[in-house]
Amino acid sequence: MAGNNSSRGDGGPAWARPVLLAVSCIVIGFVVGWFARGDGGGVVLPTVGNAVATTAPMDTTTAPVDTSGAPTDTTGLTDTTGTTDTTSTTDTTGATVAGAPARGQIRLGVLNGTQTAGLAAKTQAQAESLGYVNVGKGNASTQATTIAYYRTGQNAAAQQVGADLGAQSEKPLVAGGTIESAAVTVQPDVDVVLVLGG
Repeated sequence: MAGNNSSRGDGGPAWARPVLLAVSCIVIGFVVGWFARGDGGGVVLPTVGNAVATTAPMDTTTAPVDTSGAPTDTTGLTDTTGTTDTTSTTDTTGATVAGAPARGQIRLGVLNGTQTAGLAAKTQAQAESLGYVNVGKGNASTQATTIAYYRTGQNAAAQQVGADLGAQSEKPLVAGGTIESAAVTVQPDVDVVLVLGG
């Protein structure tokens, strides 16, 4: 009979099996604890002072995508320079010009003197939203700037239209001229003709 033998019957040391079992339990416990801790797998960073810094788990969900084919409304979006994108060439202030008649009393015609299709219709809608009534719209020869042409005695009305719809200047309307001829087809007895330029 042998004395105190430090080896097992299979040739390994007697302490190896309990140590291997303990290490295996620690590893299995760590893995199970990692998945069972319930915080979604966020990483715990080292403690700084009395506070523990943690990072939240990454959100991998995606927002639903509209696949209905409906057009996206991009009105009023701000570009990367911080300015609001507006396709109108006008700057409406809504201020009332001294001596001008009420907007609803000004017979207004809007003529598109640019290559931008639909600009007269857009300006017509803008004018009517400000209180102008039955605004006529049409086309004119191309011109560089937006001008409010006025009949005799309607200078203040032209200034009001210019302030509301962004005319750079006001000029007398030449009787029998091409602008008057184009304007009266869309607004008989027109007081002011706004010719959009640009």
